[in-house]
Amino acid sequence: MNQLPRMCVLLGVLAALAFIATAISFILLVWRISLGMKGHAAAEQRRLKYQERVVTMLRDYIDTQRHTNDQLWMALQVHADRLNRMRGEQTELRN
Repeated sequence: MNQLPRMCVLLGVLAALAFIATAISFILLVWRISLGMKGHAAAEQRRLKYQERVVTMLRDYIDTQRHTNDQLWMALQVHADRLNRMRGEQTELRN
């Protein structure tokens, strides 16, 4: 009969220890998840910064290409005008 209260006390202490261990484990889990989320947020910020830099570089490249294409097109038009004038002068000389 004397062992039953001891067992109840022992089971109560074990239950309390299990509850405390579970609570500590849950707190550690939440802490670990929050650290992971902070790292994820920092990585996303870096990725966004690099993505903005890439977009800016591509925009500058496109503007440069557009300017180069405009210059090339103008040069081709000038050259075509010269060729047309030369052909016109050659046709006038033949006639």
